[in-house]
Amino acid sequence: MLAREHAGAVAAYARAVAPDRWTAEDVVQETFLRAWRYRDSFNATGSFEGWLIQICRRCLIDFAAKPAAEPVPDVPDVAESPAGVGEVYDLIERLPISQREVVAVCVLLGFDYASAAELLDVPVGTVRSRLHRARKAIAEQLDGTSAEVPA
Repeated sequence: MLAREHAGAVAAYARAVAPDRWTAEDVVQETFLRAWRYRDSFNATGSFEGWLIQICRRCLIDFAAKPAAEPVPDVPDVAESPAGVGEVYDLIERLPISQREVVAVCVLLGFDYASAAELLDVPVGTVRSRLHRARKAIAEQLDGTSAEVPA
């Protein structure tokens, strides 16, 4: 099934952009529910993965608009992940949402700048500048030279 092939990409995007793991998991589920519900709206000339990421992005916006629930304590994942993955997500989590999105789309999912711009509905130059600022902020976090992340 096509959705299964792209589930990892949707989950990676959601985990990078969502405020916590629990929201990311809820958003991924909602993404695939909406994708199924609106499957007739998919334009076969476009990227299916891009279409799913756009749905996921809208789900994240919808979740952010809901009143905040009681925070769930962040417990360690039961499933083992490769060494360093959690630290990478921790660094990405500190970035502003606009930078987290471009990191998720360009770095984690491998979209080129033009595709990322189309998916995020911003100019290509905006994708480039956000990614540049995100990389600089992550490098500063790794170096320990800055506690503040530029917007």
